[in-house]
Amino acid sequence: MDPALAPGLACAARLRGGPHDDAAPRPVNIVAVGLPIFTERLALRAYQPDDLEQLHSVLYGDPEAMALLGGARDLNGTRAAIERSMHQQELGGYSFWPVFERESGLLVGEAGLFPLAPGGPDVALGYAFGRRYWNLGYATEASCAVLDEAWNVLALEHVVAITREANLRSRNVLTKLGFRLDGIRHVWGAEQLYFVLQREHLAA
Repeated sequence: MDPALAPGLACAARLRGGPHDDAAPRPVNIVAVGLPIFTERLALRAYQPDDLEQLHSVLYGDPEAMALLGGARDLNGTRAAIERSMHQQELGGYSFWPVFERESGLLVGEAGLFPLAPGGPDVALGYAFGRRYWNLGYATEASCAVLDEAWNVLALEHVVAITREANLRSRNVLTKLGFRLDGIRHVWGAEQLYFVLQREHLAA
């Protein structure tokens, strides 16, 4: 997809389908994203403790995959990341979620939404995939589905995203999705490019 396309057009071809699991009770003041989420090739669901080994092998334990994401983690670091996502899901009704290939059933990465700072107000889009799954369009495909939830379920007016300046793959994805660069901020322990996507700027 050409990054020069109008904002939001990268998401025009996404497909969703399949049941949403709304069985888990939640506080009445929390709007929860219905999971799982399906795209043409991918499925996203809430994290479970037994995702640990796959996630660590594919992503968090790989120095190359994590080179621009703070570096590889040991198994306890991966476990802590899963636990943070599970806690955020319970707390806010959204989080980072594991991403699976629908055809193979393999965990290939993660994508979702997370508060940029405790207490908000900004909610950030995030995505990361194992090296074997780069250059397949998975980050864009998963992010389109995540943004759909941000606009239509969570009713957010804008979504932000951060990435290292050297992370050209991530910057390319954000450009495809229509995000606009809005300076540099020190976030999550590093200087990051700060991007914003306003709901009002989406292509009709």
